[in-house]
Amino acid sequence: MLNISFAGAGNAAYRLSMSLKAAGCNVSYIWNRSFHASQTLAKILNKQENNLHNLKNTEAIEDINLLSQSDIILLTLSDDSIQKVFETISSLESVKAGKTIVCHTSGATPLSVLSKIPHFGVFYPLMTLSKTKPVDMKLVPFLLESSDKTTHDVLVKLCDYLGSEYKECDSQERLRMHLAAVFVSNFVNYILGLAYDISAPNHIFLMPLATETVRKAFLYGHPAHVQTGPAIREDISTINKHLEILKEMEEHKEVYKLMTKYIGESSKKTKK
Repeated sequence: MLNISFAGAGNAAYRLSMSLKAAGCNVSYIWNRSFHASQTLAKILNKQENNLHNLKNTEAIEDINLLSQSDIILLTLSDDSIQKVFETISSLESVKAGKTIVCHTSGATPLSVLSKIPHFGVFYPLMTLSKTKPVDMKLVPFLLESSDKTTHDVLVKLCDYLGSEYKECDSQERLRMHLAAVFVSNFVNYILGLAYDISAPNHIFLMPLATETVRKAFLYGHPAHVQTGPAIREDISTINKHLEILKEMEEHKEVYKLMTKYIGESSKKTKK
């Protein structure tokens, strides 16, 4: 059985460690700059309902050197922290000897930042993860990149434990997917926030529309082919009525105008 440890105790560490332990993997250690955060996550992992396979308890550690007792260390850290923490981890004897694999979970950080050790890789979950929202890892695809077959086989094994699909891709392709994910998730969520401001307390009635819009966008080729609304119809009267409602909401109005402009231009390109 693999001994998996985490450097980092944020959203990704929380969800990945919970899911891996639930799948029967041994999560050995949690290290984080904030020891309190490590302790909190370890306590959650050690609760009876989260340890159905009766695995040994996960230990919160302050001494980063103890990570050397792991088969694989997952760096679940912010992009800006990966290289700094890796500088310490890369000096561990088990890592230098190739006995411990080190992988980061970032979409935007290249594989090459880990290249000074024998076995290294990327285990990137293409999903928004948070401590407060459970996620079924069977629905989460992983983008994998490996320095060698040993690392590749271990990462595939982790996906098998989780029941997750995976795709192998290089750092540049993963970065493009990360960028696309920002549009699909972060930008869409921002737009949904604007819609909430406009429609509350009736915003819940927008859920079926939002769900159907996303469904169609992935079923019929380019999403521009299923675009609807006043912008694509060039319905100036309706657009002006909307702008009138938004006259006291400057941010919302500017986004509306910009989106209307680009939807109209995109429609003309699609028709050519």
